[in-house]
Amino acid sequence: MPYLRQSLNGTTINVYELQESCLIGRSAGDCAILVDDPTVSAQHARVSNTAEGWILEDLNSTNGVFVRGKRVGVVNLVEGERVSIGTHDLEFTKALPSDLDKTLKIKKSWIPGVYYTE
Repeated sequence: MPYLRQSLNGTTINVYELQESCLIGRSAGDCAILVDDPTVSAQHARVSNTAEGWILEDLNSTNGVFVRGKRVGVVNLVEGERVSIGTHDLEFTKALPSDLDKTLKIKKSWIPGVYYTE
């Protein structure tokens, strides 16, 4: 199954494995892909697997779905496609992103209470 990588300000927040159909929005009870942003509707968009491939459709949300700066109603998802919902970006990928394998090591500095990563 493909994935949607959710990011905010360039930082990955979460990676979701897509099911046949997934809702995107603020409602934890209804949506498989949660976007914690007050500008996002409770049920903002839907990702579906169709005969033509994966699509993302806006569910008549107040603030819309954007691809490359343009508001769209429906977008065909291809490898690397980025969709903006509120202040969050969702990137479609067919394989689990390899940079998720990295784990930072936390080291203690000589200054009390100060830590750093490599």
